[in-house]
Amino acid sequence: MTCIDRLLTVTHFLGTPAHAAVRLLLSLSFFLALPPTLSPVALAEESVDYLAQIKPILRERCYACHGALKQEGGLRLDTASLARKGGESGATFKPGDAEVSLLLQRVVATDEAQRMPQEGEPLTATQVALLNQWISAGAKGPADEQPEADPSKHWAFQPITRPAVPDTQSDWVRNPIDAFLQRQHQSHALKPQLEAPRIVLLRRLHLDLIGIPPTLDEIATCEAEPSPHWHEQTVKQLLDDPRHGERWARHWMDVWRY
Repeated sequence: MTCIDRLLTVTHFLGTPAHAAVRLLLSLSFFLALPPTLSPVALAEESVDYLAQIKPILRERCYACHGALKQEGGLRLDTASLARKGGESGATFKPGDAEVSLLLQRVVATDEAQRMPQEGEPLTATQVALLNQWISAGAKGPADEQPEADPSKHWAFQPITRPAVPDTQSDWVRNPIDAFLQRQHQSHALKPQLEAPRIVLLRRLHLDLIGIPPTLDEIATCEAEPSPHWHEQTVKQLLDDPRHGERWARHWMDVWRY
């Protein structure tokens, strides 16, 4: 007799309808199909991959207070070596002896004032089991593992400095931005494209700044403009146009679902 036959026999004996038995069977099959890594008991018999299983837990739940930006209690957990070093409270754990691990004591503490992490939900039983198994196995990590980069070193937080304008020899260089472009052209052995016709430049300005092409009258006025500064004048005119604000406000209105 198969397992299904036995289940149907038992449920029939207990007075359970057959369709209810099928639902129960499907529920059991779902839990039996779960991978063993989801079971804390099964973890005790498996090796733990630090990079694939431990570091993601520490990154998600611990780096905010024990990473590059902040080190509460002098503790960093963004590398295995730093985690082994510990902080002001002493060693975070003793490799090979999870029972005396301060890290595990804090993540399973029932007192919310002592439990880590203090923000959000506590670690799951599976996550605790992974940490336990990792520490019991020696809390090993890659020898060349690098800590998180200091966020304050990001270019966005560096003081603004004005670089010297490159000294270039070119007929098309008209402003400092052109000079920087020309320097990159030279370093990559590139030649700039010929300047687009005035009507093409006018169309680009209109589409970029107000979102619609120029009218026939605007094209005729532009082509008849003798000033060499027609481009700058057109840019200023379009920036002052209310349609410029409408065009760019539309993007924000889309974000807020107006």
